[in-house]
Amino acid sequence: MKKTVLIIFFLVLSFNAHAACQFDLRFGEEISKIEGKYGPAMPLENIGDDQLGMIVAVAEEVCPNHRLKDVAIEYRFLNDKLAAINLISINSDSDTKKSEKITIMNYVKRNYGDFDTGQTPTSYIGYEVFEKTKQFIIYQRVVDELGFIEEQMYISNKEYDELLGNFYNQLEEEMAESESQN
Repeated sequence: MKKTVLIIFFLVLSFNAHAACQFDLRFGEEISKIEGKYGPAMPLENIGDDQLGMIVAVAEEVCPNHRLKDVAIEYRFLNDKLAAINLISINSDSDTKKSEKITIMNYVKRNYGDFDTGQTPTSYIGYEVFEKTKQFIIYQRVVDELGFIEEQMYISNKEYDELLGNFYNQLEEEMAESESQN
């Protein structure tokens, strides 16, 4: 009996140690559930009746057991419902240390699956897509226009990713139409 209890305890402990962060909300849940904790959303864009907003949080506070130092979480809301979550590596230095960071890469590998980064993971540039039953994840590590390496992860589900895609397509169409009128 004691062995069974110990085995179950260690299985639960090891499962919890590798479970992905819960991020306070599920896709489609109302913004009101976290506004009290993080404040109101910053409005980003409006198209007709559709509104995109964002709340930013510190990953170490939201996911304290996931080793996400110097990572921000962007909760993206479409019409006050959670549509996507972005994890973004924050560069606290003005030097090239950002290019050595693989914090989000390590998180993705622990929680969503391993992928080939070559012999030197800190040199990896590219993206990986992970499709799960109720969500999909896109990890990317790319060089920006200033030569800095940006590391981030996008999480959404099929329904809200499609809604966000339609929203951004409409936004681009409106911007193109506005430019052609000028």
